[in-house]
Amino acid sequence: MNTIKNQSQYILIQGRDFLKDVKKIMKGGESSILKDIQRTFDELKQDPYTKRPKVDIKLISSRKDAIYRVRLGKYRLIYEIDEATKTIYVTMFFIRGKGY
Repeated sequence: MNTIKNQSQYILIQGRDFLKDVKKIMKGGESSILKDIQRTFDELKQDPYTKRPKVDIKLISSRKDAIYRVRLGKYRLIYEIDEATKTIYVTMFFIRGKGY
């Protein structure tokens, strides 16, 4: 019996703090990170749970609202998932070692 994976895409919403974090990093001369962020967003919209090549996802809190992080080189992207509405809320973006 073949299992058909649900093909519905998630909606991704960028939070205000996330946008501030990206602007701050870009002011430091890291404008090339935008391509990596967009690629990661495209991957997360397909499947925000599963770790795979170039999308290193990790569950960092499993309380009421599960919180995940994705590794983007020396940066970390933090997000939450609302499964009822198929929405991903991107909340933070920072250099590894400075967040959480």
